[in-house]
Amino acid sequence: MTNLDDLGNSMKVSPKGTSHFRQPLAWIGQMQNALGGDFTFDNLHKHQSLLVTTRDKINTWMQSYPDDYR
Repeated sequence: MTNLDDLGNSMKVSPKGTSHFRQPLAWIGQMQNALGGDFTFDNLHKHQSLLVTTRDKINTWMQSYPDDYR
């Protein structure tokens, strides 16, 4: 969760602009909305599949943009 939040914050301040990161930022936003601000272990465990799916989608997206992550 923290890694995805940090990644999202980095994307928001990137010189490439948020439009370049539109899709991963949308995935992170959907995940944050589903969590509803509740970062307790029980809620994170309840949404574990969503967290892992979001991470995996972003990792796949990032593979298409290797220049962004060197």
